[in-house]
This record gives sequence, C-alpha cells and structure tokens, in this order.
Amino acid sequence: MKKRNTYILIFLSLVIIGLVIYFQIKTRMQYNDNNVTGNTAGNLNNGGTFCEDNGILYFSNPYDGNKLYSMNSDCSNPKKLIDDRISSINVHGNYIYYVKNNAIGKAANAVLSSDLSGVFRCNLDGTKIVSLYDNISSSISLCGNYIYYQHNDKKTASTLYRIKINNSDDKLISKVDYNPSSYYDGKLYFSSVKNDHNIYTLDTKTNSISSYYTGNTSLADMQGTYLYYIDLDKGSSLVRRNTANDTIELLTSGHCINYNIYGNKMFFLKDGDDAGLFRMNIDGSNLELIVSGNFNNLQCTSNYTFFQYFNKPDELYRVSTTGAIRSIEQITIK
Repeated sequence: MKKRNTYILIFLSLVIIGLVIYFQIKTRMQYNDNNVTGNTAGNLNNGGTFCEDNGILYFSNPYDGNKLYSMNSDCSNPKKLIDDRISSINVHGNYIYYVKNNAIGKAANAVLSSDLSGVFRCNLDGTKIVSLYDNISSSISLCGNYIYYQHNDKKTASTLYRIKINNSDDKLISKVDYNPSSYYDGKLYFSSVKNDHNIYTLDTKTNSISSYYTGNTSLADMQGTYLYYIDLDKGSSLVRRNTANDTIELLTSGHCINYNIYGNKMFFLKDGDDAGLFRMNIDGSNLELIVSGNFNNLQCTSNYTFFQYFNKPDELYRVSTTGAIRSIEQITIK
C-alpha cells in the first residue's frame, strides 16, 4: 500500500512539474530576429490602420469607431479584438502592438489621460493587454525587439523614444520626433520635417543618427536598393534613388500627398486638379487612374488595397492589390 501511494505521489509530482513547465513556456516572452518589422512603411505612413501577418488582417474598423478587429486576408470571418480606437498597428510573432487613440474627440484637459491614449501590446486574440507608454503617440514601429515611438508630454513636447517589447529599457533616442515608419536592414530611414527636409538614418544597434541624403524630401521609404520619396522641389512628384549607382528616377509628376508600395506595385494619392487614387509599377510604368477624388488611409495587403474617401470616414473601400482593377468595392464589416 505504501509503495502504491509512493508511485501516486511521484506521478502527481511529475504532472505538476510538467504543468508548471508548460505554462512557463506558454507565457514566456517570445523575442524576434533583429531585422523583423511589424508593418510596411507604406501602411504606417498612411496611419497604420491595416497590418497583415500569417494570412490574417489586423485592422481599425471604421464601421465600429475604429476599434481593433481581425479577419482573414480574403476579408472573411471578422472578429472584434479590442474595444478601443486604434492606429499604427504592428504585428509579429505572438503579439500586436498599437496606438490607442480614445482621446480623439474628448475635451482638451483629458487628452493626456492614460485611459484615453498610449502604446500597447496584446496577444493575437486581443487578450493580456500591456501598456508600454501611457501618453499620446502618433506613430510607432516594431524594429526587431524594440518599439520606436513618438513620445509626447507637457515638459518635452514631441520626441522619439524606444522601448523593448517586454516593457523594459525605455529610452529617449532623439529630441526630434522623427517618423520611425521605414525600417530596413537594421536602420530607420526618415525625411526630417524640422530644420530641413533631408533624409537621415538611425542605426538601431547604436541609436546614432546620421545624414544620408540631401534634398527637399518627404515620406522616405527604403526598399532594397531603392530609396523612394516625394520630391518637394519637383512639385511633390514621386521619385526613387537607385542607391547602387546613385541615380534619380522620376516615377510620376504632380502633387503626390502619400503613397504605398506592395511588391511590384505602388499606389499613390494626388490632390489638386487631378486628385485621385492611382496605381503603377514601382518603376513608374503602367500608370492607372483607379478613381478620381480625395482619399486617405491607403493600406496595402496581399489580396486587397483598402482606402477611404476623405469625406466619408465611416466607410471602407477596396481594390485588388496586384490583379486587374475593373471597379472599386465598398466593404462593410460589422
């Protein structure tokens, strides 16, 4: 009898130890490779309202107050994840990183409340929400195991910080709130909007900032051997710099206000007399006018590119990202 009880105690002990190890592994922080990005620069520069990861779209649903939802890449099976107004979505591994914007529309004296705004991390199903920063931020970017984010407070105004994804090592990087959206091969690329409009790089290993390209630029985006940007001296035309031979290629003329790149395709928005949504190849060929008008929140995913009419913030439209475009389609997600 004693022998049998001993076996039972040993078995139960092994079960308990196994369960402890299992839950430790399950709840352990999952870290990333250093070159991991959380979203494309084009999506983040357009507000980061969509992000695709492993065939799932994580997005800000305009039909439900821009709350955080997920759905399949074909737009099926939508699910609400978090009941907060969100933007600047980054996703990789087991986590979603995002900016909470519940302060929008609130009284000015409530804007700095941690209940209304901040940078957060949660699991892919919207559970286990962790606050990484409890104040106003407009743009964030997952770069390896760090979130670079625009930091705002009453004392220092807008600056650039970084924080490790495990909520440690929060650090001031620059007293200028550079845009962290474009991350490539260990470096951030951004057009300055303070003292000049040159392009700078930030080495994420050393957090040193250096001048990269002199020009009157906006919305720099490094993609392989090409640096894309809007050239303000050329009437806000879209151009790219071939970094292999240091040549500049004019992609399209006219007043471009934003753009987004996905694979071999580039979508862009123009205002003025020829305002509209356009698509072309990344070398400037095969230019297509998709629809005339004024638009924003231009978001590219593998199947669809989403956008909104400027004067219809509660509606969402889509076209094929790489396939033939015969018409635009309104999509309703409830």
